[in-house]
Amino acid sequence: MAGLDDTDIKLDESWQLTQAATGDAPIASGFECIMQDIRLEAVSQEGELFYDDTWGWSLVDFFQSEEDDLTIIEIKERVREKLEKREVIDAETVSTEVNFESDALKVIVTFCFVGDSTTYSVSVTVDRVNVEVIEID
Repeated sequence: MAGLDDTDIKLDESWQLTQAATGDAPIASGFECIMQDIRLEAVSQEGELFYDDTWGWSLVDFFQSEEDDLTIIEIKERVREKLEKREVIDAETVSTEVNFESDALKVIVTFCFVGDSTTYSVSVTVDRVNVEVIEID
């Protein structure tokens, strides 16, 4: 799980490696690294990361679910638990909105980093074909 002081290989919108003009793989560090890690975890299923079987939001589990209060609470709690594991996120600021749209599940989560009052948003849409995540500033 990435933090604000970590560095990782930069991925593109399709989660593929990017290439710098020199041919090297560019890196993402600091804020860019942690936001990339959050977006990647949001689209992943638990168990996909070989060294951490709890990493991944597993939102696909809810795609075929009924739109009821219990399902919405379960989704919100899952997202909150995943983000609260990150020490750099202020747990008190995590807020999740869940919408069941025609043939899609949309989850919008907002949060702040510890010591930062700026609110960041990540939107995840799950449909029959894929999972899409968008960072909203």
